[in-house]
Amino acid sequence: MSAQPIEFPHVPLKNMDPSMLVFELDRAAHSLMPEAAELVTSAATMASFLHRRQTRFVRGGLPLVPYIEHPLRVALRLLRWGVQDPNLVAAALLHDVVEDCAEELLSVFGQPNETALRCLARLFGADTAEHVAQVTNPASVVDSTTYRLHIAALAWSGTPAVLIKASDLKDNAGSIRHQLGKGQDARMLRLLRKYLPCVREVSRSLSAMDVEGVLALAWVAAAADLRRLTAELEELAGEHSIAV
Repeated sequence: MSAQPIEFPHVPLKNMDPSMLVFELDRAAHSLMPEAAELVTSAATMASFLHRRQTRFVRGGLPLVPYIEHPLRVALRLLRWGVQDPNLVAAALLHDVVEDCAEELLSVFGQPNETALRCLARLFGADTAEHVAQVTNPASVVDSTTYRLHIAALAWSGTPAVLIKASDLKDNAGSIRHQLGKGQDARMLRLLRKYLPCVREVSRSLSAMDVEGVLALAWVAAAADLRRLTAELEELAGEHSIAV
């Protein structure tokens, strides 16, 4: 006897633990793009393996949070925005691998003289690897100023990878308010100064782009989310007398 489809309540991503994120990602991928759900599952498995020893930074006395929660949320947010491109979702799951896990990726899965991006292209396809490359910080990014320049160039490039960066910023910058008062306020306010100009830039670019086709609805949803995030961060900056 096959199970009947069940409509589950909408749970905010920040309230999901890793197991909920994994099952929701799997359910959404099979629903929105059943012919390519295996690519998403494979990318999620790879990201979980490579990030398995990593945690998000400690917030005061709160418990450590597995790092994999972040790429899972970034990818699942794309699906909630309406993205149906499996390469884009797979890249969202793998978006931090080159920066944070390249050595282990190559030691376990690489071939002789292969770069991390070439390895990802071989394992997950050229499109997925290209999206990862576009959201990976280049070597020239060494401080907040060069980071902003990189994000600005990406924001106005018109590439679908902008949606990955929008979801990434939503996850990172959107958590600042919730992490204040947990013992690392100085760090959180530095991140506020770093992220607010980038969120503004990506928000403006998403709102200005005239996108057609299957990504159009996702672009609109992302733009709305980033506009709200911009307003939230500007309010937070005002509360702490930060001019950005």
